[in-house]
Amino acid sequence: MTVVKGRTSPDEQKAYQDGAYRHGYAGSVAIPRVDLWIAAFLGLRRQDSAVGGVADPSSLGMSPVFAFLCSCALVVAALAANASRLGEGWAVPTFYCAIAVIFLPAAARIIHPRASRLERLALIVIVTSALFVVRVIRAPVAFIDHDEFLHWATVNDILEAGRLFLPNPLLPVSPLYPGLELITSALVNLSGLSVFAAGLIVLATARMMLMLALFLLFEKITDSARIASIACLIYMGSSTFLLFDVHYSYESLAIPMLAAVLLASESRRMEPSDAAGWPTVVATVVLILALAATHHLTSYFCTALLCGTAVMECLRQGASAMQKRRAILLASIAVIAPVAWSKIVGNPTGSYILPVLEGGIHEVAQLVSSSTSTRKLFVSDTGALAPAWQRYLTMAGVALICLGLLTGFLRSLVFNGQHRNASILWPPTRWRLWRSSLLQILVLVTLAYPVSIIFRLTRSGWEIGNRIGSLSFLGVAIVVAVAVAAFWHGTSRGWLRATALAAAATTVLIAGVISSEGPRILVPAGYEVSADSSSIEPMGISAARWTRRWLGGQHFAADRINRLLLSTYGRQRVSTTLESGQDTSMAITAADLGPMERKLLIDSGVGFVMVDLRLTTGLPGVGVYFDGGAQDRNHTVPLQSSSLLKFNSEPDVDRTFDNGFMVIFDVGRLGKARQPAVPGKRTGEPVQSLERTDGDLQ
Repeated sequence: MTVVKGRTSPDEQKAYQDGAYRHGYAGSVAIPRVDLWIAAFLGLRRQDSAVGGVADPSSLGMSPVFAFLCSCALVVAALAANASRLGEGWAVPTFYCAIAVIFLPAAARIIHPRASRLERLALIVIVTSALFVVRVIRAPVAFIDHDEFLHWATVNDILEAGRLFLPNPLLPVSPLYPGLELITSALVNLSGLSVFAAGLIVLATARMMLMLALFLLFEKITDSARIASIACLIYMGSSTFLLFDVHYSYESLAIPMLAAVLLASESRRMEPSDAAGWPTVVATVVLILALAATHHLTSYFCTALLCGTAVMECLRQGASAMQKRRAILLASIAVIAPVAWSKIVGNPTGSYILPVLEGGIHEVAQLVSSSTSTRKLFVSDTGALAPAWQRYLTMAGVALICLGLLTGFLRSLVFNGQHRNASILWPPTRWRLWRSSLLQILVLVTLAYPVSIIFRLTRSGWEIGNRIGSLSFLGVAIVVAVAVAAFWHGTSRGWLRATALAAAATTVLIAGVISSEGPRILVPAGYEVSADSSSIEPMGISAARWTRRWLGGQHFAADRINRLLLSTYGRQRVSTTLESGQDTSMAITAADLGPMERKLLIDSGVGFVMVDLRLTTGLPGVGVYFDGGAQDRNHTVPLQSSSLLKFNSEPDVDRTFDNGFMVIFDVGRLGKARQPAVPGKRTGEPVQSLERTDGDLQ
């Protein structure tokens, strides 16, 4: 027999040849060297997926040193955030460097096989806490991101009215999934904290619950604390991890609840005994029901995972009848819960999600057929090109993830098998011998990651790709972790390879943040037009608070940013196309206030129009000034001030407020018969009383 030199010994090569070709072939078969190299690269054999042991599980190791290093990096991040508000150009790169300093040393220690289980868990907690503080440093005193205002308005409704399901025109589906808002409002009532402070506590608790649940889940399905800790590191590279999934939004609570559901469902399934497992099943059912009332998309994804796990459990050889029944029961409840909740609350998620999904799929189809141009990568809607270092890091991060999936996909399936020294491809009788059905499903979930990349290339499908990517990273994390532990690091005991892999993981983390936030990760020195967090500033907040004090509760039409401020700080009702289907932006941006524009304002029930003249200074940072209608997305030049101020010449419109940039027009008398003015009696006293708060300005 030919002895082939390579990664394996001659005895291992003979075992592989005999095991792979024993059935149906006579005699010895010589395998070319390239075949063995490909088999080792892809992980087709069990011995290529072996993971070494770890140190004493009771040692904290170097975790206190890394905690001190993280605290120093957070000081640098705080200085960079303050410098950004002063307009310093070095702020954003320094902020990213601080994030890298938090992550890289701990990642090198976690990847190295000498770290103990306790030390790995401590490092995960330290890095998770430090990265959450990064989020607090970015927005230390108030909510500044778009989605946070949507759910803040729902919390305010619950606190003021004392009941659920009040309409929210900013996001009509938000009041129907009040899990996050219920916990926050309860904490506000019990502690007297502000909504912002209570929200931060809820978000911090949810983030810590997420990472601990993921560590325990990955450890349970892989039986390796090392792979579990590396998988937690890779999961942090998701584009939504650092900031989006700690925004005050229902997904920030739903993802930790999903991890808890999966952990609870696996707690008894992986045990050899079937006795005394029903309390865990009941706890899992409660979590599934709570998830169904918290977030729709995450609940649907949970349903898909549990249904897939049930199918795999029924196919798995060696699964007991009790294990199969429990898997089917949990899958059935996961299907029933979101459907039943949808029927109870009259869920409009179909009209909310389907148009976005259809638009994204349509653009992807056009992209594949080359019938339309794609979204320009690294170019904002205002035409600004991202810095070169951000472009290169983002592409490097995607390439590293793809390389990890290439070397970890089949290797994870083999690693999950029950037989050592067995090929995944032969014999067929071993195809159904796997240890964890959930791990099989998570490996298949990674196939959605390339789909998310394709959606990111389109304008309408970018948000779809962002959400798919965050959910698919549950599978990406475990697959890449297996590749790192079993192939890229292997049996090495040196620090050079561990540091190189930690640098690669840090690149993935920074690339994910850049693809989500880019240059807008920090609050800039000046106002930016329709750029979400970069457009939240004191003057707009002050104008919104003025409306609450002097106008009471009114119905407003405004641009994308000011309607957020009016709904939260001003507690006004705002007009949106999601609620009424009326696009009031057409009346605001039209050159004249003609019959069509008047009818639009009258039919939508708008009483006041807020005009922000700063919109005339540039194109919108997020691509739209208002609701994102067809007309709103086609702006190639900034809005004209003459169009925004056309209300000045209308006799039926009053100018109620003007601070130089922001003007509020009272359009409540449009379409009504004008009444003759009755002069008031002159008393020598000021007409407007500063003590009146009921909005009846004389």
